[in-house]
Amino acid sequence: MEARRLKNMVLSAAFAAMISSGVVSLLWLETVELSEAARNSDMYGLGHVLVAFCVICMATSTTTIFLNKLAVVRNNLFLSLLSFFLGPLVVALCFGITVFDKRDIDLFFVMVASFGLPMAFYFARYRKMLDGEDA
Repeated sequence: MEARRLKNMVLSAAFAAMISSGVVSLLWLETVELSEAARNSDMYGLGHVLVAFCVICMATSTTTIFLNKLAVVRNNLFLSLLSFFLGPLVVALCFGITVFDKRDIDLFFVMVASFGLPMAFYFARYRKMLDGEDA
């Protein structure tokens, strides 16, 4: 029964984080003041594609949540926390170092923060579910 709940949690955490992070990041890109020539250039759409690709890769890396099926990870709060956040943060860091330049660092932090909020919610929900099973 727990494996099915964990599978649903991984899918819903990835989907919720992907939607919130993608929407916030793309809205951020639309609020940037650009000249008309810059908005009509081919490179303008590249920012949208890079943000979408980064968010999809971060959502895919949430599969590390399945490590909670192992009793060693599930029973240790720190390892469980790492299984929820380490994969997406490593992917975000790799994208942040290679893709985003100094102008876009604000966008990068907004994207990571908006991805982390749903993940924190699902982590707290998972830990609460585990505490309920122990009682």
